[in-house]
Amino acid sequence: MKTWAIERLALVLLLALTLSGCAGSLLERSYSTVTPHSAAYREREDADTLRAENYQDLVNALLILLSEHSEDSVVRVYGEAPNKAELAENACVEVQKETAIGAYLLDYITYDGSAESGYYELRVRFGYRRTAEDQAAIVNATSTEALPDLLRAALLDGARSLAVRVGWFGTDRAGVLALIAGVHDEIYPPEEPAPEPLPDGELPPEETETPEDEPEPAPEIEDEAQSEPDLSPWDVRFYPNEIQPGIIEVILNETHPDA
Repeated sequence: MKTWAIERLALVLLLALTLSGCAGSLLERSYSTVTPHSAAYREREDADTLRAENYQDLVNALLILLSEHSEDSVVRVYGEAPNKAELAENACVEVQKETAIGAYLLDYITYDGSAESGYYELRVRFGYRRTAEDQAAIVNATSTEALPDLLRAALLDGARSLAVRVGWFGTDRAGVLALIAGVHDEIYPPEEPAPEPLPDGELPPEETETPEDEPEPAPEIEDEAQSEPDLSPWDVRFYPNEIQPGIIEVILNETHPDA
């Protein structure tokens, strides 16, 4: 009996040590959040001024300003580029015309440049056609397969429009339109045309079978513009307006200001 009591006490102590030691460390988890920042593009003496060492840095700096919905800012361009004014022009055009967020948000970019000692200073001003609220409302999705569910949710919420930024564009415009058309037909079922009335006393013509040895006529090939589904009253827009854009916007309400 005494031996049993000693063994039981040893077992209790062992469990206590385990829970306070190794097992406790296994149950504990530490989580950290990595927040994207642009410290590498900020001037040390002036945090409101961005810096760029080359063309790609300049494009990235402009995109940072767009992500913050900045109206105007200063970017200092360093490096050995011989014509920094041309570099600045090309970067502004690329951001506005070729990036999804620029094509979606901007009407224009204006800029003034001046050569300073050791760098080229660029004062940039953005003309937005979208508000900061519109920008914050953009939904991020990993693929276009999320579009049907996002559309249904937007319709239930009574949203005027839906803008989706796709991180990995897994299908082309035709595929996107087909996905949207599926939801559209749920909301607006297509009507089958009624048969034309026959004159009094006339019977409908009998269906004739095609002889087996006679090939069926080939279907007519429609061009891409004609093959796009009719999604009225919705309006689908792509940014940039290319084969594989990065932002898809669906105008759901005819009273939308951009409609």
